[in-house]
Amino acid sequence: MIIIDIKIKFVDDLVRCVNLSSLLELSGWPKPGNVHRTINFEDTRFEHFLAGITAIQPNFREFCEKIYNSIENNKLNLNTIELGLFFKKSAKEMMRWQSGGNVLLGHILVLAPLVSAAAICMKTNKKKIEDFQLILKKIIEETTVKDTLNLYDAIKICSPGGLGRIEKYDIYGENSYNEIMQDGITLKRIFELSKNYDLISNEYSSGFNIILKEGLPYFIDTFKSFKDINIAIVNTYLKLLSNHLDTLIIRKASKQDALAVSKAASDILSHGGISTKKGLNLTISFDKALHEENGKLNPGTTADLVAGIIFCALIFGLKF
Repeated sequence: MIIIDIKIKFVDDLVRCVNLSSLLELSGWPKPGNVHRTINFEDTRFEHFLAGITAIQPNFREFCEKIYNSIENNKLNLNTIELGLFFKKSAKEMMRWQSGGNVLLGHILVLAPLVSAAAICMKTNKKKIEDFQLILKKIIEETTVKDTLNLYDAIKICSPGGLGRIEKYDIYGENSYNEIMQDGITLKRIFELSKNYDLISNEYSSGFNIILKEGLPYFIDTFKSFKDINIAIVNTYLKLLSNHLDTLIIRKASKQDALAVSKAASDILSHGGISTKKGLNLTISFDKALHEENGKLNPGTTADLVAGIIFCALIFGLKF
């Protein structure tokens, strides 16, 4: 798989890629354990995700335009990005427009820095994936303490399940905000502190290695092999799940449960994933089994990473 350069040229196209990446991830069938086009959770429906995705598109447009217009003479001013503020604004709109709870915070966290890097690459005419990775790393490194405080506000707005509690900087701790300010805990630092128990935090601390170096090549190769976007989405989801324990399952259930889910995903891939009749039947059965646990075994963090992979594939020119 060879990725040449970023193909999109306009902010409108960037926003389209954001929207489509969330819609395609949501629609992947049958992504085991997730809400998808044929199955809902008890209190969260497919339509709630559609509403959430629609609700945050104006936020993404404003975000993209702000970053794109802030660059003059190819000079980067990363202080204007304000990732945390974007998280907070988007979380408010996502929750305001539907009643299914936190449906998209993971997408927001994953897509925001990727979108930021893409906007900068477009404006500065730096289109190689190496440029994209370098700019992405700089964006994360230049995050601030204010970004962290706004992230905490965004999380509280969404009230996500399965967060767990930690001794210091706990999201619901009485003194956490003061501790963050006193210790100068930037967004980059808070994600480094949580990287061992959260896959999205691990992406921030590693320069999005799972998405860019593992998931993206596999996704594009799979699409080229089968010319089927749904197979590419679901098999990539299974691939990530087979390689990495889903941290949402660990927090909601247990590490042993997460290991069992990863092993099942690996077994399905050994039969070709959903590209074969047997693999598809195994995936459907696996999906039903996970849903019997009423969301406790939902690999939601893995799904969030898949949204980031789809976004990157789209900006680098994938058509389906």
